[in-house]
Formats: sequence, C-alpha cells, structure tokens
Amino acid sequence: MAGPMAWPALGTTLSYSPNGTTFSPIGQLVQVGNAGGGEVGERDTTVLSSVAHTNAPTIPDNGEVTFTINLDPTDPGHTQLINWKNSPPANIPVWQVKFASSPNFAAEFSAWVKSIDGGTADGVDDNLTADITLRVTGGSSIVSLP
Repeated sequence: MAGPMAWPALGTTLSYSPNGTTFSPIGQLVQVGNAGGGEVGERDTTVLSSVAHTNAPTIPDNGEVTFTINLDPTDPGHTQLINWKNSPPANIPVWQVKFASSPNFAAEFSAWVKSIDGGTADGVDDNLTADITLRVTGGSSIVSLP
C-alpha cells in the first residue's frame, strides 16, 4: 500500500481577475502562503453556573494571503499590484492560486492589496524581491479544475 501523496509546490500559480472571469498570472512567483486558509470566529457562551468556559463558533475570517515575487518593474502584473496598493479599486479582484496536483485544484477568493513591502535587495547574490499581503474579504473556496 502506497503512503500519502506529497504534492510538489513546483508549478503553483497565482492569478487575478478584476471581473472574476479572465485571470492574469502574477509572474515570477517565488512563494505563496495561506491560500484558502483562515479561521472561524468564536463567542463566549459561559454562564455563571458553568463549571468551565464554553463557546460557540461564529463566522469565518479568511485572513490574509501572502506571496513573494522576484520584482520586475516592467511586468504588467507587478505594476498592477503597485497601482492597486496606491489606489484600491472599487471592485475587489478575484484571485486564484492553482496548485500543482492531479486532479488540479485551486483556492479562489476576493481580496485587496493590503501591503507591499517594496523592493528588497539583500545582497549581490540575491534577486530583487517584494513581499505582498492580500486581505481576503468574504468567502474562500477550494475548487476542482479541468
């Protein structure tokens, strides 16, 4: 019997869509974190007769998705990220992280650009990079892809 499958990160992509239909990839993606993650809120239900704290779930907060790129100021996707950080759009973009698995699946969510740490040049042997944080708003879903 084979053990559990570990899927490689190689081939993972991040794309955005201003309208939720046509997606444009973010080039030179180095790392992506928390795509499809989040946590459920809670409320305290403890009463004076309780012998221990009790609680109940409330609504999910799908948190933040972070990613790192090799920053290229000539890349249209990188320019779009900077523009959205400087002037958030009225319509929040839809994002899709496609994972390298078979069958293919992706995390989809609406999010706005919360922060860009700017260009980072650590040393002569390193690439110019940028760390970006997206703030997820609303739901997040994992979907199967053809």
